[in-house]
Amino acid sequence: MGYPMKLLPSTVQTVWGGTRLMGKWNKCSEGENIAESWELSCHEKGESKVINGEYANCTLSKVIKQNPEFVGERGKAFDFFPVLIKFIDSKDDLSIQVHPSDEYALKNEGEFGKTEMWYVVECDKGSGVYCGFKEPIDKSTLEKALNDGNITDYLNYIEVKKGDCLFIPSGTVHAICGGLLICEVQQNSSLTYRLFDYNRTDKQGNRRELHIDKALQVTDTSKVVKVNENSVKIDDNALRLAQCKYFTVEELTTKDEYSFEVDGSTFVSLTVIGGKGAVMANGSCITLDLGDTVFLPANVGKVDIYGDIKCIKAYV
Repeated sequence: MGYPMKLLPSTVQTVWGGTRLMGKWNKCSEGENIAESWELSCHEKGESKVINGEYANCTLSKVIKQNPEFVGERGKAFDFFPVLIKFIDSKDDLSIQVHPSDEYALKNEGEFGKTEMWYVVECDKGSGVYCGFKEPIDKSTLEKALNDGNITDYLNYIEVKKGDCLFIPSGTVHAICGGLLICEVQQNSSLTYRLFDYNRTDKQGNRRELHIDKALQVTDTSKVVKVNENSVKIDDNALRLAQCKYFTVEELTTKDEYSFEVDGSTFVSLTVIGGKGAVMANGSCITLDLGDTVFLPANVGKVDIYGDIKCIKAYV
């Protein structure tokens, strides 16, 4: 039987990364920053590890390979673990980018595409994101804007605040701008096409690779994204933020105690974005601190959450 498994993330350093996660969010790094903390990951580029119980020091992917029932019946429908969850700390603007659909990615890259959602955990005043276009444009206009270096003139800029959520299907041009800490729940893929990177260079004077030809093929030039457009209240403690075939995401908030059932249909993950508490399931109890992520196998049964705490809950 499974039990609540606290995870140790894999971290990533970049030129645009910040230092928020190295403070109160309890993430460790040997570098100068943490741009991304891959909280729940079975991806080869950055796997998370279990740190408690029977499977301590094992990667999550190894645990699931040994116990395929842990992903649940809906999870077994995928040839791969479907979800990847990250914290992203943007001290500076990220590149303008787009992710392909599964159909295009499998045909041209031999891997799956990427749909994702963002939840704003912390936000500097006036910070925002680019998501989609101000109004539909054609591909020739987009290509000219990229060549002229004024693509941001056409993009839909959204000023955000703490607690905002955006669902970003594959094909949507987007970028996280500076001053944000975001919890990202995404399809388990790292495939990205970069359209524009503000002509930045590295220490050697080299610009980052762009993928304009491929990006033009996969971009939905009609897409406009709105904040919180998919949010649905479930009960007094739970708000559904996003739903697609790869993941469903909820915001859970409790001041005392909250319970739900993990009935064998899917695994569940909890990522703490506020407060602290504890989680109990299948006779095992572990503490939850700010920034922690817990994997709940599909066979743990009843789950009880205690404390004054807010979590991002994800499942298939």
